[in-house]
Amino acid sequence: DINECAVFNGNCSQFCNNTAGSYSCSCYSGSYLNTDGKRCNYSDLCQVNKGGCSQICTSINGNYKTCSCMTGYQLASDNSSCTDINECLSNNGNCSQICTNTNGSYYCSCQFGYTLSFDNQSCNDINECTANNGNCSQICTNTNGSYYCSCQFGYSLSFDNRSCNDINECTANNGNCSQSCANTNGSYICSCQI
Repeated sequence: DINECAVFNGNCSQFCNNTAGSYSCSCYSGSYLNTDGKRCNYSDLCQVNKGGCSQICTSINGNYKTCSCMTGYQLASDNSSCTDINECLSNNGNCSQICTNTNGSYYCSCQFGYTLSFDNQSCNDINECTANNGNCSQICTNTNGSYYCSCQFGYSLSFDNRSCNDINECTANNGNCSQSCANTNGSYICSCQI
C-alpha cells in the first residue's frame, strides 16, 4: 500500500487519512470538506441565529465566535446578551442639566427658562425680556432661567406681576405737601392755594 498522505499531505488542506489502497481528506472541527474532497471551508458559527449572540456575532476561522454589542450597549456576563448602558450615570452624560437615558443612547435637555446649545449638552439661559419685553408693561429684568417685571418710580406692580399701576401719592399724608397735592402719572405735584 502506498501512503498517499506522505507526499504533500495528499493535497489535503487540513488532514490526510491513509486507508488501505486509498486515502481521504478531513477537516478540523468547525470546518467542512469542499466538494473537491481536498479543501476545507470554515463553517460560519454566526450563520444560524447569530451564533446565540443578541446583537453582533463575529466568526473567527469557523471554529470560534465572539459576541459584541452595538454602541450604547455592553456585553452581559453571559457573553451573549447585550444590556443598555445608562450613560446618564457617568458624569450626567456630560449634560449640563438634564440627562435622559434611552435604549442604546441618551439625550440632554434643559430646565424651564433654558435652551439646549448647539453642542446638544450645554444649556443657555433664555432672555425672556428680548421678546415683547417679557410682557412686562415697564421694566423686564432677565435672571438665570427666568425673569421678573418691575415698575418705574411712582408705580406699583399689579397683581398679574406684569402691569404697573400709578401710585396716588396724595392719598398718603397728602404726599407730604403743605397745602394741595395733585396726583400725576408716576408722580405728584404740590401746590399752594391762592
